[in-house]
Amino acid sequence: MEAMGRMMGGPPKKQLYPQLMELPAMTPEARARIEADARDRVNAGNAALVKAYDDYHRAMMNNDTAAMSAAVTRQRAALAELESGTAGLRALAEGQAPRQIALTWFRDQMNLAPAEMPADASVGPFGLTWFHFVSMTAVALFALTLAAMAAGRHRRSIALVSRLTSAPPAAPRPVGQPIPAPPPAPSRTAEPTAPPPIAPPKSGTWSGAMRVSAIHRETPHVKTFRLVAPEGARIPFTFVPGQFLTFSAAVDGKTIRRSYSIASPPTRTSYVEITVKREDDGEFSRYLHDRVSVGDTLQVRGPSGAFTFDGGNADSIVLIAGGVGITPMMCVIRYLTDMTWPGEIFLVCAVRNTEEFIFREELEYLQRRWPKLHVAAAVAARSEGIAWMGLEGQLSKDAIVHAVPGIDKRRIHLCGPPPMMDAIRRVLAELGVPPDQIKTEAFGPATGLVPPPRPSPPPPPPASVTQLLQKIETDDVPSGAREAEAGPATATLSFARSGKAAPLPPDKTVLEVAESIGVPIDYSCRVGTCGICKTKLLAGQVTMEVQDALTDEDKASNVILACQARSLGNVTVDA
Repeated sequence: MEAMGRMMGGPPKKQLYPQLMELPAMTPEARARIEADARDRVNAGNAALVKAYDDYHRAMMNNDTAAMSAAVTRQRAALAELESGTAGLRALAEGQAPRQIALTWFRDQMNLAPAEMPADASVGPFGLTWFHFVSMTAVALFALTLAAMAAGRHRRSIALVSRLTSAPPAAPRPVGQPIPAPPPAPSRTAEPTAPPPIAPPKSGTWSGAMRVSAIHRETPHVKTFRLVAPEGARIPFTFVPGQFLTFSAAVDGKTIRRSYSIASPPTRTSYVEITVKREDDGEFSRYLHDRVSVGDTLQVRGPSGAFTFDGGNADSIVLIAGGVGITPMMCVIRYLTDMTWPGEIFLVCAVRNTEEFIFREELEYLQRRWPKLHVAAAVAARSEGIAWMGLEGQLSKDAIVHAVPGIDKRRIHLCGPPPMMDAIRRVLAELGVPPDQIKTEAFGPATGLVPPPRPSPPPPPPASVTQLLQKIETDDVPSGAREAEAGPATATLSFARSGKAAPLPPDKTVLEVAESIGVPIDYSCRVGTCGICKTKLLAGQVTMEVQDALTDEDKASNVILACQARSLGNVTVDA
């Protein structure tokens, strides 16, 4: 109030409301003094408000913004003094006590609502309204209920511990006494109290039916098939990243088999996925793409294969893939990132064009999350309308050196079509990579190794007269007899257990001959990597281009791969 008095040019006014707070009661003298002071405030505030309004109007006409702002400030001060005087006169007219007058003014200035009790509110016990009393009673009853429940649980816990500690120990079972049989299972009509536990997955080779739960298109020619166990939420086997499954189906009246690498990691136990490219000459791939739908079942056997890597025995891994050969590599990458493997992961892949780059979006996502995952891809041709910032052309030696520094000291897994793998092997040899650091798995048909031709016999010595006479005599022998004496032109393949035999041409494998005469030899990949067609060699010698599925023990025991074995001589196998 003193500041407002100075701004209006008069002497400082005595503070009204602090004086009202000090008055214990309203006396006639105090009432007259307060009323006079309030009227003075009304008159002074009104005069100051008129003057400030005129000043604001003149400043506005002169476009003087500083004077306009000062006039607005004086208007606020004059209005405040006018309101204070008016509030005092109103309080005197209503007969309020001095302290109440001051508090009413204070609440008005602070925009506080008056603390008035509703007219219909009645006072309950302890000076509280009935609403407050009922609310507090409900809260108290709720707290007492919780305390009683806690006390009950505590008593039950003490009783349980007491029973467990006071129970006599079970008598030891004598050595050799059989373990008592478990109680009989409830009848079929009894309602089970809990769902039966899911059986743990089996290790080793498993065979059975699995249901197709989803099919995803990866590229125009590649689909991913998700398989689940029909009876439960967990797949019924375990596997290692890089292994494959063998599928069989009756297609057009003929049973065909095909192996496909597992693309999903072992960490995801509720399903298993395979990613398959549709090949025009692939009977099983056409069957999967064209006939299999969600809900169908497939006959599965596996897992199999030694093309595996689970992060052990190496501090880094280099995965080189061609085309659909990326599927086992994707299983390894997904597994290592799921397990937060600390090593460096290098993926180098070659694809025909950007449209056929399988898992491209997922690899870009994993690269953003895992700085130790390095991906380098080379496309032979860029697809129209698809942006590509990577390598173009064939996967060259310089590209591999740039993508994988120090490759000669790293473990390498190589998977793709045989021609591509042969070219990469030569590049790795030039880079000084030891052969024992390279693991391979081929995709596509195996070419086989044709045995070398038999050496030509040495030229005969000059014939004597006696020999010439003998030759003349043999010229009279029929040609069929001479051929029988000379031996068969083609080697013979004998199957010991089946009791069958057939010619073995140089360009046919043991498996192909067995199929032609109905001798059952199980098979899957037909490229020498799965090992399902292992057969014991009982007599003779064979050549094999690919022997990846044979262990040292297999080779020492004369075990061969029927899909790769060829020979120029007579051979006997255990089939």
